Amino acid sequence: MTNHRVAVVGAGIGGLVAALELAVQGFDVTVFERAPRAGGKLRELSVNGRPVDAGPTVFTLRSVFEEIFQRAGSRLADHLTLTPLETLARHAWDAGQRLDLYADPERSAEAIGAFAGPEEARRYRHFCGRARRVFKTLETPFIRAARPGPLTLTGRVLARGPGQLRNIRPFASLWRALGREFHDPRLQQLFGRYATYMGSSPFSAPATLMLIAHVEQAGVWTVEGGMYR
Repeated sequence: MTNHRVAVVGAGIGGLVAALELAVQGFDVTVFERAPRAGGKLRELSVNGRPVDAGPTVFTLRSVFEEIFQRAGSRLADHLTLTPLETLARHAWDAGQRLDLYADPERSAEAIGAFAGPEEARRYRHFCGRARRVFKTLETPFIRAARPGPLTLTGRVLARGPGQLRNIRPFASLWRALGREFHDPRLQQLFGRYATYMGSSPFSAPATLMLIAHVEQAGVWTVEGGMYR
C-alpha cells in the first residue's frame, strides 16, 4: 500500500492522529501546516521566560490515546508522564465565593451542597447521571465512529430507539438545559464553560456538550512539561 499517498492538511491533534493512523496502515503521508509548529490549539507561550499552555491545560480520555499509541506499536507512558488530578478546577465569584470540583463526583456533590445548598447537590447528582447517559448514547455512533456527521449520527442513534435521540438533547442550547438542571445561576455559569472547550458559546452550543462532565469524572491528568508536549 506504499504507493498510496495521502496529504493531511493541518497539524492539530486531529490531523496528527489521522496521519499516524494512516501511516500505520502503510500509506505514504505528508502533513501540511501553515503555522511554524505543529499542535493546533495546543500552543505554548513564553511568560517571563517560562512556558505556559495557551490552549488546553489538562488531559482527558486517556484510554483513547493509549489505544492510538498501541496501534502504532508504542505506549503512551513511554512518551508522556501523566499525573491524575484530584481537584479538577477551582471557581471563584465575588465576595470570596469559591467552589472546587473533584474527580470524585460524590465529593463534588458535597462541595456543591456546602456552596449552594442540598437541593443543588441533588440536582448535581441528577446532572451527572444525564451527562453519563449522553456520553454512552454517543460513544459508539459518534465519538468513536469513523465518519461522524449529523445525518449518520441521527440514523445510528434512532436505530437504537427514538428515545435515544431525545437523550442527547441536540436541539436545546447548553445554557437553556443548564437552567433546567440547576436553580443557582452560579452553577449554570460554571458548567456553561464546557461550551468554551469547543470554542463556542453556551448560548448557542447544544446541550449535548454536558457529556463533558462525564468525561472529566472518568479522569483528568496533567502532563509533565505542559500539554504542548
